[in-house]
Amino acid sequence: MSAVASIILAAGQGKRMKSTLPKVLHPVAGIPMVSYSLELTGSLNLAKRIVVLGHQFERIKEAILSVDRKVLFVHQKEQLGTAHAVQAAEPYLTDFSGIILIISADVPLLKASTIQKIITHHQRAANSGTLLTARVKHPEGYGRIIRNAAGEVIQIVEEGDTLPEQRKVNEINSGIYCFNSKELFQALAQVKKDNSQKEYYLTDVIRILLEKGSSIGSITVDDPVEITGINDQQTLSQVSQLIYERNALAHMEEGVIVISPGNTFLEQRVQIGPGTIICPFTVITAGSQIGSGCQIGPYAHIVESKIGSQTRIFSSLVEKSRIGSNSDIGPFAHIRPESIICDEVKIGNFVEIKKTLVGEGTRVGHLTYLGDAVLGKQVNIGAGTITCNYDGVRKNRTTIEDGVFIGSNNALVAPVIIGKDSYTAAGSTITGNVPAQSLGIARAKQENITGWVSKKKKQNENKKIEK
Repeated sequence: MSAVASIILAAGQGKRMKSTLPKVLHPVAGIPMVSYSLELTGSLNLAKRIVVLGHQFERIKEAILSVDRKVLFVHQKEQLGTAHAVQAAEPYLTDFSGIILIISADVPLLKASTIQKIITHHQRAANSGTLLTARVKHPEGYGRIIRNAAGEVIQIVEEGDTLPEQRKVNEINSGIYCFNSKELFQALAQVKKDNSQKEYYLTDVIRILLEKGSSIGSITVDDPVEITGINDQQTLSQVSQLIYERNALAHMEEGVIVISPGNTFLEQRVQIGPGTIICPFTVITAGSQIGSGCQIGPYAHIVESKIGSQTRIFSSLVEKSRIGSNSDIGPFAHIRPESIICDEVKIGNFVEIKKTLVGEGTRVGHLTYLGDAVLGKQVNIGAGTITCNYDGVRKNRTTIEDGVFIGSNNALVAPVIIGKDSYTAAGSTITGNVPAQSLGIARAKQENITGWVSKKKKQNENKKIEK
């Protein structure tokens, strides 16, 4: 079996996206567009993987290297067409003898099984070139596949160069090919830009190989939606929705209850246990893990977080944190990165947790900020409590030990330690450590002035008379 190398074409500027963000970095269902082709080729046993970049080369290269360091990069400084882009990769393949797989970076619905089919067909048929085609109801904008009476491919005509009769053809070119490496680069050297766009078309390689008498084959994709290319924001949205729904259905097949797949946004590489309910308008990003029997949402946003079983999260944001089992979060809570919420914890409405450990059985009911803190087991945090963690230079630690009861409207000025089984009085500003089993109280003593209201009213009346 011949070795296979891939070339991912990602050099296009994407003018129709009308965005300052490079086309291939636009998120598709939450993941950069180019990541799909990287994952696809990475799942295959390929000898080399090459990405051809052009517009904003360094920015895209840096983004790719952050997730995949096993690819080679080619800089197509001038975007002179698809043939020119492939030819730019030739220096990396001078010593390679095998099959070249060419795919576009803007086709995120493409499946690895489809790529495996075209590679297998190419090898078994001993073709010089093999292309993936599709039959669609609306072929406008795509190159047409022209066949002879025997059904053999004889030409690919780009949309701008089609004749009236050719425009009626509903079989289109997907832009995905397999070529024998030596024949590919020999043909590329003969490609000319004598077309309406004055570009070097990769489709001309098919014509050149056919003129030589070489064998050109094709396979037709089962579902034409799979080869949908993204060129504008509308298609980007449509493809994202398809991927979200596909991801939701895959989880449903494993026993996850997704109330409204069309209104739920599950990225790829998400793990969810059976029996968990995902309510509408919930977003769960790649890398998240959720146990069984949970309820997530509605309106929950889970970012790269791990959540145990039987936990409920309502209308809240959880970022890069861990939440244990049998816990309740929300509504309107914000769990910021590097937080750890243990089992059987209650984080109520309008609570913000930042880089904090919350021990088992602890309750933080409402209207609270806990930052850079460590809370023990069975702690109660009263409403309106905040940890004053920042002194203008550094973030300081607040430690609240097991069994502590923090009264409402407390300000805990870090660094500070609240000892085991101690209390703090409501309205206190705690600036020093509180020993175990003690009451910390730090507030002005209340004073009641008898008769003050009647005196004040009389003063006000006198002022009115003077005016």
